[in-house]
Amino acid sequence: MGNTVDKGRKNIRQKSNTDVFSDKVSNILDDLTLSQKERQKMLCKVYYDEAVRYRENAKKNLENAKVNNDGYYEDKKYVRTACGLAYSGLLIALDCYLILKGVEVMERTKKDIIFYRSNLSKQNKKLGRNLDSAYELLHILGYYDGITRSSVVKDGFKELDVFIELINPNKN
Repeated sequence: MGNTVDKGRKNIRQKSNTDVFSDKVSNILDDLTLSQKERQKMLCKVYYDEAVRYRENAKKNLENAKVNNDGYYEDKKYVRTACGLAYSGLLIALDCYLILKGVEVMERTKKDIIFYRSNLSKQNKKLGRNLDSAYELLHILGYYDGITRSSVVKDGFKELDVFIELINPNKN
């Protein structure tokens, strides 16, 4: 939800980045003047930009964690935050991929890994393996367990990049 700012006697709600993203997606989906190809291209651009924004924010968090000479991050808190952001970016990219494949992605199913696994396995089994790896590395080991081994976190980010590149509008 956005912040509320008191301007005199009027409360004006500032839109958060999530609200702006949702508005852009809604506007594209509601625009009946667009052809299906134009709609898909515009959706790819909006989702791609949002997934990249999450990835870049995650990388900034990792910079705060600082890697020791032995290949481990010094601060688990920043690693957990970075992995949570990276995993969220992966879900954004995956939402777009599934929408482009004709799967209805509803708000209530956004965070349900079972939904993503079952729908992705119907589309592409290899990507299903990538999702399993990304889920394990970013969500379970990185976010929940707070693993500090930098090579594990980097592998998780490589899996994230696979999904972001799937929806890269410059490649489609």
